[in-house]
Amino acid sequence: MRATFDGRTYRGRALDLRGTDATAAEVARAVRDPDGWLRCRRPGPVHEHVGVLDGSGVNVERALAAAARSRGRVASSQAALDDVRAELDDAAPTVAGLSAARERVAETAADVERLRERVARLGGKVAALREAGADAAGVAGDHREAAAALADAETERLAAAETLERLERAAREARDERARRLRLSDRERRLARAVRAELADAVRSSFERARDALPTGPRADAFAIVRVARVRAPVALAGGPFERPARAAACLDAPVVLVGDAGADV
Repeated sequence: MRATFDGRTYRGRALDLRGTDATAAEVARAVRDPDGWLRCRRPGPVHEHVGVLDGSGVNVERALAAAARSRGRVASSQAALDDVRAELDDAAPTVAGLSAARERVAETAADVERLRERVARLGGKVAALREAGADAAGVAGDHREAAAALADAETERLAAAETLERLERAAREARDERARRLRLSDRERRLARAVRAELADAVRSSFERARDALPTGPRADAFAIVRVARVRAPVALAGGPFERPARAAACLDAPVVLVGDAGADV
């Protein structure tokens, strides 16, 4: 790797920036920036856990699972987990327009009821006029128009009811699908835990041996995980315990960038 920082160029598997104002966070950002001041291999998933070695805690099981993946390990239930995640990646179904469809059914039903009353009222007037021997032609014309409007309104009500039925059926199916996705989500969580546990167990003995061989202290777990993983991009080491950069790279079996005050004794 090669770094150009504060006008100086550094090269090698282990870079010592402790004499500069570089921070571990800056190094971690530079590792992920292909156009930045640090030219190196791209980081893998294990860097999410041990990309910065500053004494902060690490989730050992998750980090060990990432370390196992970096070494090409695959859990027996990984395929099942991938299948479940592929199903969950599909967009959840939604049903739009259900409220509007219900309102439309209510509106058309009210129109039908109003027109039925008008048809009945006009029909009664036509009958009364004819019984009295009066001219009923005008009222009869109004009656025919009202009857035609009623037929149209009943057609619209039927169409609105069919639309509502279709949307309600789709809503039931969407509820069923959401319930299925909840079950899938629960299965995904259980499978993910099983995969992590299996992968972590695959390298746990190597992790324990590495931990016994490396300096003790708050970073012992992180150091051992770096040594167990296949790390191609540099990790940022803030402070001790390594005095010499080459010693840090050799002990961790990884490219490193040292920053901050050394306080080193190894």
